[in-house]
Amino acid sequence: MDECFISRTEKLCQSLDLLELDFDGYIYNPLEYAWNMYERYQDMALGGENRVMFIGMNPGPDGMAQTGVPFGSVSMVRSYLGLEGEIARPEREHPKKPVLGFSTAKDEPSGRHFWSMIRSRWPDVRDFFAFATVQNFCPLAFLDRDSGRNITPDRLSRRDRALIEPLCLDYLDFIITQYDVETAVAIGNYAERQLLKLGKTRVVKIMHPSPANPSAHIVWADDGRAVLEMLEREGVL
Repeated sequence: MDECFISRTEKLCQSLDLLELDFDGYIYNPLEYAWNMYERYQDMALGGENRVMFIGMNPGPDGMAQTGVPFGSVSMVRSYLGLEGEIARPEREHPKKPVLGFSTAKDEPSGRHFWSMIRSRWPDVRDFFAFATVQNFCPLAFLDRDSGRNITPDRLSRRDRALIEPLCLDYLDFIITQYDVETAVAIGNYAERQLLKLGKTRVVKIMHPSPANPSAHIVWADDGRAVLEMLEREGVL
């Protein structure tokens, strides 16, 4: 992996670790405890032209938090990306949301929908990574103190967002510039807002495949055919 990428990623993680946030819950950073798998993923994901970047919000507790891979549904990471291995544990772990790595029994639906769409068009993932990459805006997962429920970055306090977002924006700016990204595909409204703040590249938005979105099961049906067709109309693919 590019040494500059490693250096900037380490800097981001260190800066986030130093923040004194109001959030009263559990915070997981898979870029730290799942670094080995994350590095293997990035060797694949940043190995091509990277003219198209799909950008998500942050790790899901049953996805990237378990595998270290953006939209990291265990089944898709194993079967489609061909990645599997040991995952360490965060220092402070929610008892209702342990990090079990590839032994977790729950398969994250957003990641399953997203990578199933990619696989339907590019059965060999190397053909996809030849021109595209998939990244996240924020590397942190936030879990409610009591229930372990996933708290997305847009639901954090204004103060916490004001601390976290500039650091993540600076890192996003680095990725877009370093890898000559021409089109950024925002997966959901939050990712779109962050990309538009930068104004560095063309932005196209697609609906987030989360089951929390009532329309997602319709738009992402049939391996995301409607999403692929929209991206084709927009000239992204």
